[in-house]
Amino acid sequence: MNLFTKYIALPAIAPAAVIGLYFTPVVLFGCVNRGLLALAVVLLSTGTAVLTLRLSLRARVQNPLLSSWWLISTLILILPLVLVIGPLG
Repeated sequence: MNLFTKYIALPAIAPAAVIGLYFTPVVLFGCVNRGLLALAVVLLSTGTAVLTLRLSLRARVQNPLLSSWWLISTLILILPLVLVIGPLG
């Protein structure tokens, strides 16, 4: 798996899922179910962001280049939380 796929494309699924849920018609899932799905995505991505931040801090000593890739993943994984609190909330 190349670096782009591992550190950017896979974490970008979470913000895409939140945006997809935002544009999903209410009749498809209902308001409550859409909100619960969005909450699940936000909690999962935020927890994963904490994990990737720890990995970034641990990798900083051994391999600074790998640490920056983990930090990019962390920033991407925080986007669902920012989107739900900010413009989509």
